[in-house]
Amino acid sequence: MCKIINSTRKFSIIFLILIMVLSFPLKPYAEDSLSISRWLIESELLENGDLYIEEDITFDFSGKFNGVFREIVLEKTSGVKNIEVGEIIDGEEIKYDNINKGKKGNSNVFTIDTNNNSKTITIYSPSKDQKKTFKIKYTVKNVAIKHNDTGELNYQFLGSENKTPIEFFSVNIKLPQNRNNKVKIFAHGPLNGMTDFKDENLIHMEVEDVPKNTFVEGRILFPNNFIPKSSNLSNKSNYNNILKEEKALIKDIEKKELQKEKITKVLSYASLIAGGIGIITLAFFLSKLKRKINIYEKTSSNIIPEDCSPAVASYLTLSSSNTEVVVATILDLVRKGYFKIENNEEEGKSTNLNIIKIKDQDEGLLKHESFFIQWIIDTIGTGNSVDIESINKYGENYNDKFLEDFNKWQGLVKKETEDKGYLDLRVKKYGYILTVFSIIFFIISIATIAYGVIYGLFPLIISIIVFIYGLTLLSRKSDEGHAQYKKWRKFIRYIKNTKKVNINKEDLIYPLDMTLIYAIALGLNTDILDNFKSVVSNKHYINNSWIYWYFFSGNKHILHESMEEAFNPISNYNSSIGGGGSFSGGGGTGAGGGGAGGF
Repeated sequence: MCKIINSTRKFSIIFLILIMVLSFPLKPYAEDSLSISRWLIESELLENGDLYIEEDITFDFSGKFNGVFREIVLEKTSGVKNIEVGEIIDGEEIKYDNINKGKKGNSNVFTIDTNNNSKTITIYSPSKDQKKTFKIKYTVKNVAIKHNDTGELNYQFLGSENKTPIEFFSVNIKLPQNRNNKVKIFAHGPLNGMTDFKDENLIHMEVEDVPKNTFVEGRILFPNNFIPKSSNLSNKSNYNNILKEEKALIKDIEKKELQKEKITKVLSYASLIAGGIGIITLAFFLSKLKRKINIYEKTSSNIIPEDCSPAVASYLTLSSSNTEVVVATILDLVRKGYFKIENNEEEGKSTNLNIIKIKDQDEGLLKHESFFIQWIIDTIGTGNSVDIESINKYGENYNDKFLEDFNKWQGLVKKETEDKGYLDLRVKKYGYILTVFSIIFFIISIATIAYGVIYGLFPLIISIIVFIYGLTLLSRKSDEGHAQYKKWRKFIRYIKNTKKVNINKEDLIYPLDMTLIYAIALGLNTDILDNFKSVVSNKHYINNSWIYWYFFSGNKHILHESMEEAFNPISNYNSSIGGGGSFSGGGGTGAGGGGAGGF
């Protein structure tokens, strides 16, 4: 089809793909087939300021893996020691051995690599479509800070480096002594997380559905006599400063939540208003542009469509590929007496047919038909004729020029369709208006959905409907074009329903030449056309040489197949005729971090 319809289709496809992508986000990272169902951490703050950690990480493997890894970031610590790895099987821990260098296929072993400011524990345990729980034990050295007026543990149990989604993440932190009023707990990370005291000396944090690149951090203040043996001294009084920092973070979250609530309210109203405007706009244009009369019913006594040209019929019905329309156009010019088709005897090849011009262009031809003759006879051929092999070579050697001329021809087909009054050009401006409206509604809906408001679905649905209707108006048929379209659709159904048995010439509703040529242009299977072979007389294939090549040559369908090969450059052309409370935000300043994944 021509550029305008091709551009419209591309825009439509891009818009609908965008809707699907935004509505159903895809996960592009390699860990798509690996998730962590549970990540449970038991930790204990030691009197020397070290933090002892035991992690039970349950990986859900979907597909084949060689094992998993755990990265531990060492920032703001003095390193990690005493790393142990095991696997929990039926409630029992199976110890893994530490080796210097591993390779794929190893099992029940792990390696430890130091990279920049982190350690990576690589656990070799071949897995396929199963769940496994690994236990990792280690001690983070000097992670707690001893200030003059307080002790502080600020540690990321999960870093933003993590690339694997986690269904449930929890941390227990055991203090060296029972809590008092100087013990304060703050948690940073996803706002759906919770933290509280589980016991006199046990702090609990948990959060569900942790996405990738998201940290979980705990910041605990406690009397500095909890870590009497710590050598990590700040020599500062920092208790009040830390409380101010955390209060500022909480106020910032409250402010953002209040702002979010206001935006959510505005977007909710905007979505409802946009959806309402969309329905009213759609109803207005549907009423305004409703066909006043059914021309097809008024003209139903004459069911034969106008002999407009195969290319125009195909454009009107958007029903076939490029090569089929070109083949049908050549055959139609044979039918009208401008071409004849002969075997190229000089070459001695039955597949190299010769298309000979036997009549110059005149007023009896449409503009796109005259251009077509000039294109293949004068530009590609000798001025008098052209053979299939020459068309094939020209397409290979001058591909850009070939496609340029083909596109010009398509433009003339579109112009011919408009000149015949088949397209309702007056409504095209309404199509553009509705398309712009739909994009506005779509933006509002996506913004609303992004804030978790279900009202955003209302304008989303309306935007899709308005967008599709707007596109239909860009290529809407006039009443006359609609009538012709329905006649051609009935013609297609007639051809498909025609059976091979007992077809007589008297039974034909449509003229035979028109039936066969237009059927090709409209993309009907050549096997269906074989049903009409019984009504093709000698007179027909003598007067119309294309019929002989189509039905009676030794090589069945040689004409159709050889021309499809010759016009191969346009067969894949992208244009066609037809065509203790909640977590707070902030933070991220703590020691540690890292994540886990598979390999």
